[in-house]
Amino acid sequence: MNAAPRALSVALGGGAHALPGGLLWIEATASLVVADLHLAYEEAIGGALPLWSLEESCVALERACAARGARELILLGDVVHGTRLSEGAADRVTATIRRLRAICTLTIVAGNHEGRTRGAELLGECVEEIERGGMLLHHGDRPRLSGVRHVIGHLHPSIALGGDRSVPAFLVAPEAIVLPAASPYSRGLDVLAHDCRTAIAAYGARPDATSVVAATATHCYPFGSIASLARAARALRFAR
Repeated sequence: MNAAPRALSVALGGGAHALPGGLLWIEATASLVVADLHLAYEEAIGGALPLWSLEESCVALERACAARGARELILLGDVVHGTRLSEGAADRVTATIRRLRAICTLTIVAGNHEGRTRGAELLGECVEEIERGGMLLHHGDRPRLSGVRHVIGHLHPSIALGGDRSVPAFLVAPEAIVLPAASPYSRGLDVLAHDCRTAIAAYGARPDATSVVAATATHCYPFGSIASLARAARALRFAR
């Protein structure tokens, strides 16, 4: 199994494209999709770190929307890491959302980290699911089968590189596209882990028909299927 040459985008079928930074582009509606920002994570872990990820995430999305000429920005759930924030942090999150609304049409899909209110009190109007380009977009914390292709986040897929190192990755199957987490703090769920296979099976996706696309900040790197990646990993272990 060999990785294909790095690319600035990778076509995923149906007018969907994987972009650097773990973003998804949907041609039909000129929509840019990002999952699992987990804004204000710094406060959720005790507030020892400044809320620097708010500004970094906002600037990255502003640039990506401008580069693509996006008409819509979709936040695909877990926009915040939690809703129990200090007044100062809540104000910063609210200001970030206002700034994102100024870019283009903003659609916020609720995720499990948005709490029982599904984010309404902090983020404003949120939806549970939307359809774009013939695909059903939802966070993925409430999996179900349907006759259309799903676009979800929630799983934080990544390729483990050894030690504490990993790289975010898309999972791409006829039944579903799973976006990597945009949060800079997420190590992610190893695409070769049993839990990952179980999660995608809920959508009818099989390891031998689910491909992996790694996404760094600047490029995408398409690999083969989860099954072929697992075979290569086993071969490398036995070759030592």
